[in-house]
Amino acid sequence: MSRTLKNQKMGFLALALAAAMIFGISGDAVAQGGSFYIGASAGVERTSIEHSKTVDSRELPANYPQSGNIYNTSDSASETGFGGGLFLGYRLNLDPSGTFYINAEIDGQFHGGTTSGTLPGDGESQGRNQYGEAWPDEWSLARKNSYGVTLMFGVSPPSLVSLLGPGAGIYVLGGARRVDAELNVDYNGCPTAAALCTRPEEFTSGTNSYDETFYAWTVGGGVEKMIGDKIGIRGEVRYTQYLKEDRQTFSESEVKVPISLEGSETGFSVKAAVYF
Repeated sequence: MSRTLKNQKMGFLALALAAAMIFGISGDAVAQGGSFYIGASAGVERTSIEHSKTVDSRELPANYPQSGNIYNTSDSASETGFGGGLFLGYRLNLDPSGTFYINAEIDGQFHGGTTSGTLPGDGESQGRNQYGEAWPDEWSLARKNSYGVTLMFGVSPPSLVSLLGPGAGIYVLGGARRVDAELNVDYNGCPTAAALCTRPEEFTSGTNSYDETFYAWTVGGGVEKMIGDKIGIRGEVRYTQYLKEDRQTFSESEVKVPISLEGSETGFSVKAAVYF
């Protein structure tokens, strides 16, 4: 079973389990007087991506220049972008005073910002861009949307209440996410297997685009301050680790070109919630 298929199954399982927990907690919340809430968020995110490519030419005929070789090339890059979206959840107070509580939350986010870099390439030729070599591609990954489920445990310690006033609390969180992105790869190389390309017009160039889906886990924490009984303002920090994704980008009987992507993001957001 491929790593991508395993990651998809793990991601779906995590999302399903977390959703089941949300519905379970929300049922308890209704029975015990918990609060339903809805809100919006906006923030900044620092994303780091690792991109690697392998070119397997071991099945090329023996008389071809790159026959019998495996070439590997990799790159990493980071960028700062922004994100925002909506969330929906339930809060269940664990004691009559509301000092301890559990939140269960689902959310959808949009993201802006593109991580880009250059694969240095690998091969025997000077340009590393002959047929069967790992060409030095320009690549970029743009995150589009993400969806997640989160469980939060919070407390309103007296020291924080004395500092920020009534309705102040801190919380920790954990959850699972699906992130949809687009990978673009600009390439330039020799498309001819039997002979080396020597003149510029013999090389070919273009752009390949791929829709990517990452499954990820998230941890973090934040501070919330209630304004009256119905509105909560949060400042929140999250760390999200993407599970590794593998795909086959080019596959003939003689040459295989698998790639892999993995990464992480760290973000700070401000959120506003309305409780009912």
